[in-house]
Amino acid sequence: MTIAMKKLQACLVASLCLLLILSGCSRSPEPTQSPTPPVLIVTQVITQIATATVAPSATPAPTSTPVPTATIKPTFDPYSAPVYYPLENCVASRLHVGDVAMVSLSSKPNGIRYGQDLFYDTIATYADPGALLEIVGGPWCSHGWIVWLVRTQDGFVGYTPEGDGNEYWLLPTGQ
Repeated sequence: MTIAMKKLQACLVASLCLLLILSGCSRSPEPTQSPTPPVLIVTQVITQIATATVAPSATPAPTSTPVPTATIKPTFDPYSAPVYYPLENCVASRLHVGDVAMVSLSSKPNGIRYGQDLFYDTIATYADPGALLEIVGGPWCSHGWIVWLVRTQDGFVGYTPEGDGNEYWLLPTGQ
């Protein structure tokens, strides 16, 4: 290769290098950008109330509290209680103040009144057959019937008849 060719070749290589360098320095047209949609960032705060968990322990089984009631002696016959006549022109009685009486199981509920008069005083409540009543006052005579002031097991105090002479609705319990 001749010197002229070598010079030509060196000139071509230099031109190419210069062209490459200049092409890298020139600004190329900016690409067109399409508008980007707004970015929506969703955050959620979750609040949960947590209760402390207590480790289970041996819990005693519930026990029922006995309701104090008068117990009727199984061998007591209410008709064996002595009969007496506490008031003139009134039927006989087997009860006394302080006794616990039971409403006869063979009768209807016994009306307990606000007053002593069995025909005119309003019935306030009823004592069902088998209910126990405490005799707290009396006796009084109302239209020939013996009337007692009684206290029910739930604490109500009122007047009720013992019987009409043929049938007795309140029976002694022997207590």
